[in-house]
Amino acid sequence: MIKSVKKAMDILTILSANAEEPITLSELAEKTGMNKSTCVHIVDTMCESFYVERVSRKEGYRLGPWAYMLSRYGSYHNSLTKISVSVLKWLHKQTCATVFISVLCNGRKYIVYHIDDDNILPMSDGSMIQGYIETTATGRLLLASLDAEAFHYTISRRTADETYSRFEFTQELKDELKSIRTNGYAHVSVDVQQTQSFAFPVHDSSRVVAALGILYSNDLDTPEYRAKIMKAGRTAANEISRRLSFKQAVI
Repeated sequence: MIKSVKKAMDILTILSANAEEPITLSELAEKTGMNKSTCVHIVDTMCESFYVERVSRKEGYRLGPWAYMLSRYGSYHNSLTKISVSVLKWLHKQTCATVFISVLCNGRKYIVYHIDDDNILPMSDGSMIQGYIETTATGRLLLASLDAEAFHYTISRRTADETYSRFEFTQELKDELKSIRTNGYAHVSVDVQQTQSFAFPVHDSSRVVAALGILYSNDLDTPEYRAKIMKAGRTAANEISRRLSFKQAVI
C-alpha cells in the first residue's frame, strides 16, 4: 500500500463525515495520526487538485468541488438501490422485519440500502453500513456465490484487514458455504443480538451481484413466521433480479 495515498484517503474520509463544516489542520492531524507537517503537505496537494477546499488558516479545510464531482452518478450501486427501494418497502410491509441490500467490495460487506425501524443494524460511515462477511447471512451468501478468483481475492483482503478481528477460513465455514450454494439461501442465528438473519441472492443475468437480507428478533421466530420470511424473501429477491435483467435488456 502506498502510504501517502492511504493518508490522503483518510483525510477525505474525515472531511466527508461533516462535509459542510471545516476542520482545522490540528484536528485533521490528530484524527489521522499524522504529524502536522505531513498532514499539511498532503492536504495542500489535495487543495491544488480541488478535492479539498482551504476555507482559512484558522477555520481549516472542507471537501472541495471535485470530491463532489466523484459522486455525480449518485450513491454507491445507485442503479441497484433505485431498483430495490420499492421492493424492500413491500417486503418490510409484509414482514415488519429489518430488510436491506448488501454487496461485497474488497473483502468487506456493505449495506447500500436498508429499512430498519427497530434500529438493529450497526451504523457506520453515515448511511453506509459495514459488516463482516463470514458471520452474517448476507456476507456468507455473497461469499458462497463468488467464482474461484474472486473468492481467493476476497478472502486474502479479509485476512489482511486489520480493522476487523482475525479471520480464519475454517472447515465449518467451507461446509456452510457449500450448503448455501445447494439451498440457495443463507441463515444465521445471531446469539449476541438475539436475532435471526436470512439472505437471498440477487442476480444480474447469471451473476449474483447482491444479497437481500432480512433480520428480525427471536421473539418473532415461529415456524409460521419463518415460512413467511422465506416466501417473501425469495419473492423480493427474484423481483429485484427481474428488474435488473429488464434494465439490461432495455439498454
